[in-house]
Amino acid sequence: MAESDMTSSKLVFIDIDGTLADENHIVPESAKTACARAQANGHKLFICTGRSAPKIERNILDLGFDGVVSVAGAQANIGSELLFQHLVSPEAIDAAMAYFAEHHIESYQWQGADGMYISEGYRRHLESKGKTWNRGEFARFWHLLDEVEVPAGSTLGHTIHVSKGSYFTGPEPDVSFEDTQHDLAPWFELVHGSYDKISPNNGELLINGIDKGTAVRDVASLLGYSVADTIAIGDSDNDTAMLKAAGTSVAMGNAIHGIQAFCDFTTTDIHQDGLANAFKTLGLV
Repeated sequence: MAESDMTSSKLVFIDIDGTLADENHIVPESAKTACARAQANGHKLFICTGRSAPKIERNILDLGFDGVVSVAGAQANIGSELLFQHLVSPEAIDAAMAYFAEHHIESYQWQGADGMYISEGYRRHLESKGKTWNRGEFARFWHLLDEVEVPAGSTLGHTIHVSKGSYFTGPEPDVSFEDTQHDLAPWFELVHGSYDKISPNNGELLINGIDKGTAVRDVASLLGYSVADTIAIGDSDNDTAMLKAAGTSVAMGNAIHGIQAFCDFTTTDIHQDGLANAFKTLGLV
């Protein structure tokens, strides 16, 4: 690609939940059209999600994105080609498991390219919500932690290969989010999760030094883009690193956790063509 072409081409990173797809996992028609038009205009579009790749619905992947950043920046793929992958260290997994046991935190999961490893408490939560987690397109990717066979003399941390964790406590935990963030800091960076409605202490456990922001920089570098030509669009605290790293940042109209404060502009709500309007404002379509 000639240098002059590259300067006009943008590399766009789009969060899924609350940004591309709504609370019912539906992508507005206006967003589908905007994404296709932006690509036709020579821009590259990457999903950038906290979810592990096995948790991204086929109907989203079928929209034809140029690439996928998954597990909160720990992995990036272009089709079946792996650009990079970072794994949680065995010691970090074992430290978190000991912490969960000590503080009676029963609902947690570990996520990676192999799937989702869930606690019995998290399984009960899914079933209470009527989630058919063990059927359908994702069934083969769900594993119960109680059923993982850990070889004699080894630990869970050395047995599973994952890139992030997430957890939520009961309604009256003995530790706050800030406590947990501090206590697990040697092993993880904690950001607020998406379970505020059911738990005062819930979060995502990210590999220290790896997040959606490092992914933006690394993908741009690998594809030959300047960070100035990157755009990030998100709606919550777990998009903060991506929004701060990108050359241009956009908050959705339905954004939470105050992220609008450091974004370049705020578009409309997801149900009011937020993504399509952002693309128009940015000159992508």
